[in-house]
Amino acid sequence: MELARASVAKQYCDHDLIPGPFRDTFDACHNHAEGQSLSLNYMRYGCDVTINPGELTDFYLVQIPLVGTAKVRNGRKTVEATQRTGTVLNPTRDTHMIWYGGCEKLLLQIDATALHQTAERLLGQSLSHPIVFDPEVRLESPALKNWERKFQAAVAVADQKGAFGDIQHKHQALFEEDLIAGFLMAQPSTIHHILTQAQPSVSSPQISRARAYILENLTEPITVAQIAAAAGCSIRSLQLSFQQSFGCTPIGFVQRQRLNHAHMLAQSHPKDTLVSGIAYEAGFFHLGRFSIAYRKEFGCSPRETLAQNRFS
Repeated sequence: MELARASVAKQYCDHDLIPGPFRDTFDACHNHAEGQSLSLNYMRYGCDVTINPGELTDFYLVQIPLVGTAKVRNGRKTVEATQRTGTVLNPTRDTHMIWYGGCEKLLLQIDATALHQTAERLLGQSLSHPIVFDPEVRLESPALKNWERKFQAAVAVADQKGAFGDIQHKHQALFEEDLIAGFLMAQPSTIHHILTQAQPSVSSPQISRARAYILENLTEPITVAQIAAAAGCSIRSLQLSFQQSFGCTPIGFVQRQRLNHAHMLAQSHPKDTLVSGIAYEAGFFHLGRFSIAYRKEFGCSPRETLAQNRFS
């Protein structure tokens, strides 16, 4: 058992592995196929085992049960994992797991830096906080069903020595980015509300420069004149371009991005966090107006979002 624990720890991280009462049925198996930014894995233990890895630190771990069940706690949320309910372990949250006898899983290990960079490319902006997923992966949802099919296809390709492991396909990086981006788009997280917003209908160098300036200075006081200067166009041209591309004024776009940032913070911070602290960090300096705008955008108050404590 200690050999199995040590072998698994080399791939993931150090952890406690505690067998249940029927340890005679212990039958550990770990198959592993390494990629560039992620790895594909199959695991079983045979008997009941308790696994305490603490915080994973530098990787996310998506777990899809093939047979059997498990109980997984990541952060404050506990999930009963089945063939239709997987889990994702966030590296910044403490983890405790019980794999029951007969449980077998496919696991996707994703480098935290690679996932963060993929998210930034999808959004076209930098992210100052780690992404936190809902630990419960509801595989019955259409988006996650589609993503699971891609994951299973990647496993099948790896089994046939077509990619991963010792043989890296020439499109290996593309395969991996598709899996990471697909999971980001399908699984609820602290940035899911931003990823699923409608994209601009019109794009131009001026809009790109203006958007980049806004996102780089989101928490600072910003005027329309400053945005126009950064974009290299007149204020009137800027206003018309934003109305055409985003359906709002430049200042309306600034407020929308600040609200998105505030929503991300409110979903991932502890429930005793001050609303004023979130408002100021997101670039709002009038608490009353912030709360009104937040409720209008997300259907609840910042305090109610904190109380739900969804991703903490």
